[in-house]
Amino acid sequence: MAIETFELAVFTSVVRLESFAGAAEAHGMSASGVSRLVARLEHKLGVRLIQRTTRRLSLTEAGSAFHARASRILSDLEEAEAEASASALRPRGTVRISAPVAFGRRHLGAVVDDILKAFPELAIDLSLSDRFVDLVDEGFDLAVRTGALPDSRLVVRRLCENRRILVASPDYLRRRGSPEAVADLARHECLIFTALSRPRNWRLTGPAGTADIAVSGPVASDNGEFLIDLAQRGQGIAFAATFVAHQALKAGDLVQVLPDHEFEPASIFAAYPSSRQLSSKVRAVVDHLAQAFRDPPPWDRA
Repeated sequence: MAIETFELAVFTSVVRLESFAGAAEAHGMSASGVSRLVARLEHKLGVRLIQRTTRRLSLTEAGSAFHARASRILSDLEEAEAEASASALRPRGTVRISAPVAFGRRHLGAVVDDILKAFPELAIDLSLSDRFVDLVDEGFDLAVRTGALPDSRLVVRRLCENRRILVASPDYLRRRGSPEAVADLARHECLIFTALSRPRNWRLTGPAGTADIAVSGPVASDNGEFLIDLAQRGQGIAFAATFVAHQALKAGDLVQVLPDHEFEPASIFAAYPSSRQLSSKVRAVVDHLAQAFRDPPPWDRA
């Protein structure tokens, strides 16, 4: 008959507490139940383990040897369980991530590098796309989002501010003049970012509050990097997220237009399906993103 772990645990408690009643309390049993369990254990082994008297309990020679081995077995089992639990919590496996093209190309490489160094058992499957990705239907674990979050099935964690400004090249502003008020934008060549909800109506917030202006221009695109490249070439004034335009601004290839005005406040988020328990691997990635892109984000610190 096989000996069960619970029998070993109760037996070692009897020895440690020198009492059937104490062991019974420790394991939620009756004293008579503990006595029967020890008797059953002795029957399985074919030896007496404990000498019982009205005043005290004492181990037999066989009982002493068995207790030493049982204690070691229970200790090894506890250690094995702890190791298994730690292994289960250690991030491992593949994390499928969706992110916008410009943000991914410019800012996720360093973060992924840090993640892989910290957690060598992780793998990253990164999909860069500016289309709206349905995380649930398409099997993604996580998304970095820079725009609206209409999907109520997602849990979101704000990472940082997403500043959105107007930019133009020094050459364009020399030729056409610098706008001094929001209304002046109506007479300028504006590069239209069609991914906005109202691409030809710019809403800007400044010292006097919020102002709307209808704009027009020779080029429209759903790719912000393309429009910023045209702005650097002197083709007009462009809407720009600072996470895309920061290098050109720092180099002087672009300057901010109407520097007291920006588009309405927005944020960058990490989002994951609410229907799934946040696994250790996804939590590790989200925590790294939150650390890397905390306010002010690196591109705005410069």
